[in-house]
This record gives sequence, structure tokens and C-alpha cells, in this order.
Amino acid sequence: MLNSLSLSADTRSMKPRFLLLCAFFSSAAVSLFGADKSETEEKFIDDLLPILLEIDAQQSAEHTQQTTPHAQASASTKNAPANKTTAPATKPLTHIGGITVPNQKYAQEMIQKYIRSYTDTEYAKKSLVQTLDNGELYRLYIRQELKKRNMPAALEYLPVVESEYKPLATSRSGARGLWQFMENSIEPFMKKNEWIDERLDPWKSTDAALSKLQDNYKMFGDWPIAIAAYNCGAGAMSRILAKAPQKTFWYIAEKGLLRDQSVQYVPKFLAISELSVNGANYGIQLPEITKSTRFAEFDYVTVKQSITIERLASELRLDHTTLRMLNCALVHECTPPDAEYNIRLPVGMGRGAAIALGTMTQPTKTRPTASAKTTTVIPEKTTTTLISHTVIKGETLYFLSRLYGCSVDEICAANDMQKNDVLSIGKTLYIPVKKAET
Repeated sequence: MLNSLSLSADTRSMKPRFLLLCAFFSSAAVSLFGADKSETEEKFIDDLLPILLEIDAQQSAEHTQQTTPHAQASASTKNAPANKTTAPATKPLTHIGGITVPNQKYAQEMIQKYIRSYTDTEYAKKSLVQTLDNGELYRLYIRQELKKRNMPAALEYLPVVESEYKPLATSRSGARGLWQFMENSIEPFMKKNEWIDERLDPWKSTDAALSKLQDNYKMFGDWPIAIAAYNCGAGAMSRILAKAPQKTFWYIAEKGLLRDQSVQYVPKFLAISELSVNGANYGIQLPEITKSTRFAEFDYVTVKQSITIERLASELRLDHTTLRMLNCALVHECTPPDAEYNIRLPVGMGRGAAIALGTMTQPTKTRPTASAKTTTVIPEKTTTTLISHTVIKGETLYFLSRLYGCSVDEICAANDMQKNDVLSIGKTLYIPVKKAET
């Protein structure tokens, strides 16, 4: 039986394990029928073993011939260690927007990590597009100022990390504006008082931020360190570098000498800058800034008394929202009562605004002429000033408007509130009061 089995074509297609199973049952059958077990088993195994080896060799050869190169590659990938992934080689990023990046593993991996975070999903791509779109009104001005100061072009995208180009953004720590200045870090670059907060002015805060970055660069002589110092503070950076054997951002970041927020800050900014300039290389199309200089060049008019944005917009026939947006440092939507203030206007409106300010009049009283029977209405020039008022029990906006001779709308505009807001006892309100010029 075994000889015929070794010559059978059907047998060659059998699996060796199946034949071993046959051998087991055959051996069991021999035992049941009482034959000489040891002699039978020995002869059976001796005859079967060469056949199993021959079948196994033939099946292995046939399998190798039938395996395609693609299948071999798939098998190789499948059997590769789980912690190794194959990824297309990326060209090292050594210069991004005027900032040098070392061709070192740590620096390159950190930047590529953030490039992937903005390009791996459609949601991430749309988020970056929306953020850059938010900056449409301010990016041209920033770009022009960077060029004037001979600073790296990449810095145009630092507000993406800071505020997502939102000029009124406020962080949990109290930093405000497009460039996220803390109140204790605005001097000598900007002013903040009861009436104005220049952190909220995108153009003034841009000037301040670029000046601060320039100061950092003069101090450290390295742009990545200067940018990180903008985040953590120049004093903290100086103390860190004093202890570091290598005075580079990438060294102190990799060695854990810098707090994690600042470690992530620089590569994230560089990745955004790379994507913004070379988005097509990463399958993402980002918005270009407008060529219009409407929000990059302005006229100014000096105001010497308190005047509301609403009233000035009305006199200039200018949209209130536009004038408010151009002067959002005025926290009460009116100029300070005790200091001069330069109102920002669209280009071409400066002269008209100066004329309007000079002719803001209101007919308030009649004066007798030589004839007692006739009177002439004489327009009297007035100025508007703000006074503070502490709310007491029972007072309403309507009551205060009658008390001070102004409208409810003017009180609301001066205090950034709505007509239906409830007045809290002890709250300080600013009331616009018109006074005749003498």
C-alpha cells in the first residue's frame, strides 16, 4: 500500500500532516488486529518518511514559483517589526522664511511633526486655512513692516500661534491681542490706562511685537532663541542659556532645559510658516493676502477732547463698525477726556475728519439782538467729555440719561453695554457730557 501511495499523483497534493495522521490511525489499526506492532510500525515509518519529505519539498518549490514580487513585498512588510513604519523620505528643511534650521534629527522631526498635524486630516487643513483668512486684514501690514525692518519673512505667521490672528483674543493668563502681550510686558512699547488698551490695536501691537523681537535678536543673536524668548521671556531665556553648554534653541529644547510650551512654540511656528509659503508641496492650498492697502495704510486725525466713535462716524458718514475696528484700543469707544488721541481713519479721510471735528456744533441757546423783539439762534461749539458715575440703588440708564442730558445709546456706547443690561449697585459708568466751549 505504501509503495503505491508514493507513486500516486493524488498523494502528492496531500499535506504531510494529513499523512502523519494516516500513519497514526494505521498504527492503531495494526494494534487492534493483533499484528506484530513494533515490526509493523517500523516498516510503516520507514516507508512513509521519504514520501513525506518528497511531497513537502515539491510543495515548497511550487509555492515559491507562484509567489509574485508584490506578494513577497507585502509579506515582508507584514513581518516587519511593529514599531518601524516606512515613510517617504523628506528633504531636510534648512531655511524657512529667513530662519536657519539645522539638518539634525531632533530639529527636523519636531518641525515635521507639526507639518503632519496640519495636513493629516481635512479638518486640520481647513483650520489652518481659516486662521490665515482671519489674518487677511493684518498680514499685509505685518509683511511691510518686516521688510522695512529687515526681519525674517516667516514672522508674518507668528500670530497664528499666538492668537490665530484674532485681535481681541484673551488668554486664560490675561495676555491680550493679536500678539498676546501680558500687561506687565507692554512697556515701553504700548500704553494701557482707564481709556485705552493698545494691546487690542492690531497695528500698534504689531509695531510693539516686532520691536520686542528685534530686541531679543540683538540680545541673543539667534532667531529661534529670540522667538522662544518672546514666549518665555528674555530674562528666563538668559538664565537658561547661562547653564547650557551649547547656546542654541534646539540644544536646550532637546535636553529639557526649556519649558515644554516654549519647546513646542518654535517648531510649530516654523511648520506653519513652511506650509503657508509652500502649501502646494504638502497638498494644501492656503489663501494669499489681498493686494489692497486698505488696512495697511491710514490717515490720522488728532482729537483733543473726548468724543465717541459713534458720533465721529456719523459726522464722517463712515460705517461705525469700520471706525470701531480701526480704533479698537478705545475700550469705551470714545477718546480720552484729558489727553490728545490720534484717531485712525481710512486713507483719504484725514482732511475731511479734521474739518468735521472743527465744525461739530449744536444750537443750544438764543441770545437777544439789539431789538428785543427779535432773536437770532447762535450755534454754540461744544465738546464731549466723560465723567465717572457710581450706580446707586434704583438708578436706570434712562434716569442717568435724563440726569446728565445725554442719550441712553451714548451711555451704552461709552460703556460697551446693551440697553437692557441691568445696572449693578456700585458699578462705575462713564457718562458722555457735552460742554460748551468758552
